[in-house]
Amino acid sequence: MTLSLLTKLAIEGISKRRTIYFPYFLAVVLIMALEYIMVSLIFNDYVQTRHPALPTIIMMAVFFSTLLIVIFILYANNFIQRQRRLEFSLYTVLGLEGKHIRGVIFIEQLLTAIIGSVLSVGIGFVFGKLVFMGLNRLIRDAGAGLSDYPFNMRAALITTAILLGIMLLIFIINSLRLSRLNPSELLSQVNAGEAEPKSRWFLLLIGLVTLAWGYYIALTTTDVLDALMKVFVAIFLVIIATYALLTSLSIISLKLMKKNKDFYYKPVPFLSISGMLYRMKANATSLATIAILCTGIVLTLGTTLTLYLGMDEQVARMTLYDFELNYLPAETELDDASIQEALQQARLNLQGDGEVEGVSLFRQVIMPAQYQEGEFQAIEGTSNNRLWYIIGESLDDFNNYYNQNMELAEDEVLLVSTSSDINGAGHIQIAGQDYRTQLINLDYLPMNMVGQITLVVFPEIEDLNHLIDALPLTDIDGNPVENLMMYSLYFNAKDGATKNHIEEAIATNNFIHLEENGLVRAISGAQTASDLYMLNGGFLFLGIIVGLVLIIGTVLMLYFKQVSEGYQDQEKYQIMRKVGLPENLIKQTIRQQIFWVFALPIMIAVIHSLFAGKIMYSLLGIVGIVKIPTFLIGYGSVLLIFIVVYLLFYAITSRAYYRIINQ
Repeated sequence: MTLSLLTKLAIEGISKRRTIYFPYFLAVVLIMALEYIMVSLIFNDYVQTRHPALPTIIMMAVFFSTLLIVIFILYANNFIQRQRRLEFSLYTVLGLEGKHIRGVIFIEQLLTAIIGSVLSVGIGFVFGKLVFMGLNRLIRDAGAGLSDYPFNMRAALITTAILLGIMLLIFIINSLRLSRLNPSELLSQVNAGEAEPKSRWFLLLIGLVTLAWGYYIALTTTDVLDALMKVFVAIFLVIIATYALLTSLSIISLKLMKKNKDFYYKPVPFLSISGMLYRMKANATSLATIAILCTGIVLTLGTTLTLYLGMDEQVARMTLYDFELNYLPAETELDDASIQEALQQARLNLQGDGEVEGVSLFRQVIMPAQYQEGEFQAIEGTSNNRLWYIIGESLDDFNNYYNQNMELAEDEVLLVSTSSDINGAGHIQIAGQDYRTQLINLDYLPMNMVGQITLVVFPEIEDLNHLIDALPLTDIDGNPVENLMMYSLYFNAKDGATKNHIEEAIATNNFIHLEENGLVRAISGAQTASDLYMLNGGFLFLGIIVGLVLIIGTVLMLYFKQVSEGYQDQEKYQIMRKVGLPENLIKQTIRQQIFWVFALPIMIAVIHSLFAGKIMYSLLGIVGIVKIPTFLIGYGSVLLIFIVVYLLFYAITSRAYYRIINQ
């Protein structure tokens, strides 16, 4: 058979299947366009100079999105090939050999890869300019222009290579599948009958156990580090549970309804339940996949929106002052007064002839401890207790820094902790010393620390030295660590000229040498804000891109599911008409079945998302999101909007279903 004839068969096959092939091809082009955009940003010179972590974050987005892209395209191909069983059967009856059919499949994949690559790179480049400007807006960089996003040949070649690789993998899979079937099997599979599905009680038990375990982890994890380590375990368990329960519980529930004869032997329940039994047998796995994807969209975009809503607040908390000076200890230990003098001298060196205001000295100690039976104790040898960090500050420094007017008795401290149990205790014990506590806002917890943290504000600066003595810290050789008190000086520039002068000086050299008095590091609030916006903006970009890929994949699966149900029900619909069933009964029966098939994934996704809310909130503590209202607004908004969009898309794709069954 000539190449031209094989090409003609391939093109005609694509044209005849345009109802399912065009959405598939469009989805491939769109997600590969996103792939080009992400790869081009990795190689973009402007992006590489913004923040050292930004290219790494984008590479993470490329990895996750590529993995999802491969999964989605393979799923879509599997659906398309199932619809082609009869076509392949006819080819074999007409005398085409396996090599000829493989030739048709190869030409189809080659055409998809070539045309798809050209369109993906073209759309990606045009749309990429908007994404590039959006990324720079997220990282608060107003200096970027469209000219900073040129066409990148390496990104185009990589995108083309990825798509060619996926199409080659599809060709190999389809060829192997074809080689295992003979003509009679191809024909028999099209019209093969189905046995009633069996109840799988053991699978139900596995699903219930893994679901309970996953939900338990999600609801009981409160610590940030615990959340980071356990969230993937919880996700894995819930994924297993979703597949197991949809495969088993759906069948068992329908069979229990069937045993209720008073309910079952009525027209609508009889047709609906018997039809749903076979639908769930055939579709449980794909519905579980859609449910998991929907949950992934809510979790990804929910946390992304929460991060965006809290980003300005994070920056504001980290940049209360224009400038920060941190004292780095000299070889010769200095007393408190000498260190303060060194910091003031560094400030004078920086400000020159300019004027500053709001000068605030801040002293702090961070001591590791173990928390046992309601008391913080010194770490002794190996301990099974989790490591805690006590941040100690003095009341005077706290009031000056935050412009507060708090008061404390001698046996009283201000306190806030990552543990709700410690916050609600009303008192705290540190190495045998008991203090009454005044609870302060979570905003006072530092954003640059992760773990189990308790901030304690003592009445006097001497109490910090007592804290150091009570919780001694040693190095790896067992020697006591010195200079544990950290000194910082914060201040604001009085005018713009002074601020610009100090920022220029810091940009030139942010270390101030004070000879025998040690070294002072200067930090600009503007640079800190820029770094935070770039880092958080990168994570926002990661969440948006992965979310978009998930949305495209989910939409593709939902559309194919509707089309698949339509082709499967087309003949059944005609049979019910021919045997004389009323039209309204037929429509009511099919409408109920289709609704439940597509309602189950979103119902499961909502339940999963609600149970995941607590651990996702804890996880956001890594980037300083501590306000529950911010999380509820971001996470809840995405959940509600996604439900509406899902139902809207279901209504739109239902038209394709009803058009098919009425053909």
